Amino acid sequence: MGFHNMSWVGYPSHVSPAVEDVIASQSIISRCTHIYVALFVPMSLVTGLFNLTTFIRGRTRLGALDVLLSDLTVTNILVTLLSLSAISRPNYILTTNLHCGVLSFLSNLCYFNAQYLQLVMLVLVLLPSFLSCLLMRTKGAQKLAMGPVAILGCALCSSLVVVALLGISGELHKTTMCQVDPLIAWPEYEIVKFSLGFGVAVVFKLVFFILLIVRLARQASPPQRDTASAYLIVLAVTLTMFACRLFYNIALLQRARLKLKRDIGSPGDELLMNLAELVLFGESCVTSLATLFLHKPCRLALLNIPEHLTQRCRRRQADNSISLKRVGS
Repeated sequence: MGFHNMSWVGYPSHVSPAVEDVIASQSIISRCTHIYVALFVPMSLVTGLFNLTTFIRGRTRLGALDVLLSDLTVTNILVTLLSLSAISRPNYILTTNLHCGVLSFLSNLCYFNAQYLQLVMLVLVLLPSFLSCLLMRTKGAQKLAMGPVAILGCALCSSLVVVALLGISGELHKTTMCQVDPLIAWPEYEIVKFSLGFGVAVVFKLVFFILLIVRLARQASPPQRDTASAYLIVLAVTLTMFACRLFYNIALLQRARLKLKRDIGSPGDELLMNLAELVLFGESCVTSLATLFLHKPCRLALLNIPEHLTQRCRRRQADNSISLKRVGS
């Protein structure tokens, strides 16, 4: 139970005597946060809302991959909104343990949901029995929705398990400095989150990539265009999530190691965790862009924007000419 007493923990930027290191690390995280808020947040929201609008308009023609990508799009939008909690960095939100726990729960729910969605996408692409469902147009929207609901249920259970390890049940109304992964959490928080959200997923990804390589090697003819597009979008999402979450989980395990040693770490360790959070938030923007440019319905909707604008301009010009003729007559 010694590791569960987290009264000693604190941010190095608040207690470290290395003033120059603290100033340098805070300057870096402040600049990175400004860049993220100025570029990635609006790009992620605009791209996500555009993709979501495209999926809603074509809801009668959604296939299994479309449903999963639409769920991922909603998750990305929520992650971007939750990432605004880091807008004040290098300062942290001053709130109660209860509100911090709610923020952590919502963040972890999106974290696990996105990871499990990506794994299901790999299953759909690699298993022949589901490949036809991946590409076909279907009217069974309710049946297709059962998959994301089941995934959300698994993400909800995982998030509850992780949040239970925050260790704040007896001090819900105590004021604390908060981030999506609270510093006051028990070391088991980081370890379990790594295991459920990254460790197990990496094992499945290795198996799936081996299956993918074997399948592509056995195919006598190149895959069809639609099938190749499905492979491409799933591969892009998988590689993006792996790269971003690898860096994030390295920082997460580093913080757990320091807690187990009862060490608050250095300003560099705090900087690493803050940068890892921004990289994790940026994942939502990159996956939304990948969906926009690689997924056929979203890509076609983007390419059709100039045509729609041209048609509207022509209609307005036609209406104006008709109204002028009526006035002249």
